[in-house]
Amino acid sequence: MHNIGILQLTQNLDDAVHGFKSGLTGQDLAVEFHYVNADGALHDLPQLAGKLAKQKVDLIFACSTPAAQAAVALAGNIPVVFTPVFDPVGAGLVKTMDKPGGKATGMAGMVPAAAKAAFIRELLPSANNIGILYHSGDSNALLEISNFKQAAAGLFSLVELPADKAEDLSVLADRLPPNLDALFLPIGRVIEENFASVAYYAEAANLPIITSHAPNVPAGALGALVANHFELGRACGAQAAQILAGAEPGNIPVGIVEHPEIQLNTFVAANLGIELSPSLLVKAKEVFE
Repeated sequence: MHNIGILQLTQNLDDAVHGFKSGLTGQDLAVEFHYVNADGALHDLPQLAGKLAKQKVDLIFACSTPAAQAAVALAGNIPVVFTPVFDPVGAGLVKTMDKPGGKATGMAGMVPAAAKAAFIRELLPSANNIGILYHSGDSNALLEISNFKQAAAGLFSLVELPADKAEDLSVLADRLPPNLDALFLPIGRVIEENFASVAYYAEAANLPIITSHAPNVPAGALGALVANHFELGRACGAQAAQILAGAEPGNIPVGIVEHPEIQLNTFVAANLGIELSPSLLVKAKEVFE
């Protein structure tokens, strides 16, 4: 019997946990799961990781960057498998993507910026001026912006709209330039937790939203090109099985998103007077009406 700890930051990552369990189920292993969830409280993660260590788990599956950092920071050599971490190297979890080198490996969750820029061009063919609304205190957001700015060069004119706290979003209407064609939302906690405010002001300004956080699409964004968290979790289950069979996590390359999925909201499109192309609708994994 293998004891597996699951350390989760928020309920938004439930699909990854379900995928992880599915991935292990297919490996013909006897496992018992020990599950803890910080419910968004970052400061609780080290204590929760310590709780799993006291239960002498054989491996920790960590959902989110801070959860993975808390698990890796534990004393000892409990292997860690993580997802959907955007930047495993920058977060200090691994030395390189191909050769992690330590006690952690997993699946990165960032969709390539070039694919996102191409998606926005296909979704909004006439868009030129894109506002980037992002959480300025989130390293994942900063990385995504840096990558997107390179990928979007020559395609769009970009306007950065940083937000450090929820109060910054309450004045969003006054901060939006008059000539924007759309808002792009990189991943970032403050934006995700206050998406209802963003959607309210964007709708008032007749601005479509393209997001990196999948739950934003049914909540009012026009579309997204995102990783499938269930599939990332399932791939992590296969990596965990390798480790439980004796492989060193430091020798297992970190996986990347190879098949991002399109999500669209046709109700939002109709409200904004946007006609979605038939080819895009056919390619969409989920269409919210």
